[in-house]
Amino acid sequence: MNIFMVLLTQILYRPIFNVLIIFLVIFGGNLGIAIILLTLLVRGLLFKSTAAGANMQKGMSNLQPKIEELQKKHENDPQKLSEETMKLFKTEGKAPLKWCMTLLIQLPVFIGLYTVVRYIAQGEVPMDWLYSFFRGFGNQFVGEVNVINTNFLGIDLLANKNRILTVLVVILNYGQMQLTQLIQPKQTSKLPGGANMPDMQKMMGTMSIGMSAMMGVMVFTFQSAIGLYLVTTSLFSVCQYSRQYRAVLKAKINEFLHKGKPTIINPKE
Repeated sequence: MNIFMVLLTQILYRPIFNVLIIFLVIFGGNLGIAIILLTLLVRGLLFKSTAAGANMQKGMSNLQPKIEELQKKHENDPQKLSEETMKLFKTEGKAPLKWCMTLLIQLPVFIGLYTVVRYIAQGEVPMDWLYSFFRGFGNQFVGEVNVINTNFLGIDLLANKNRILTVLVVILNYGQMQLTQLIQPKQTSKLPGGANMPDMQKMMGTMSIGMSAMMGVMVFTFQSAIGLYLVTTSLFSVCQYSRQYRAVLKAKINEFLHKGKPTIINPKE
């Protein structure tokens, strides 16, 4: 085993496996419950960074008038426009990396869980993956013969092509992306020279469909245990964004139900 694989095992695979062991011991070896709780643990730890990223995106809609003012002021000087726009972002404290942080941190967890599930499916989880202080109660879940229950609500978590999880992840992922677009401004900005900016809402709508379809293909292709992880994290995101954007969401619903009437958004919500 090369040094890269040793580092991956020690930093990524072993910690994820041992967290799963804790939940497996508590809940009678049920892999489905263990994966759901692992997902909630990860998303709970990332809750603040996710909220900060969502607030950054929400703040972008408030910055739009200032950006348009700069575009008018420096329409004949693209370099100056770029400098002033970046200065505005720094002044307002809108760091785009906050929005990416959650995804970047979740990616290793996804890779680690995928690897652990693959080893479980093959019955080849190495004994030395188990931390020494867990061996008194975790030995039953390692080795070729173990007592891990891979059936969850009638779903074989080691099988692939699960249609229920595929449909759920497509719906939830699309809903999640639609929620993040609620606060996007409708007006189109002008490029230097007077040309219209591309319709970002239309582009984001197309991207939402493409991303949701890609997630569906992943869930259908991978083992259902990975699909359960993706469904759980997508559901968590929908709940979090629904709460964070509840004022805007409420206003949009009222606007849909009472067309023609003014919509009031309570900034305290």
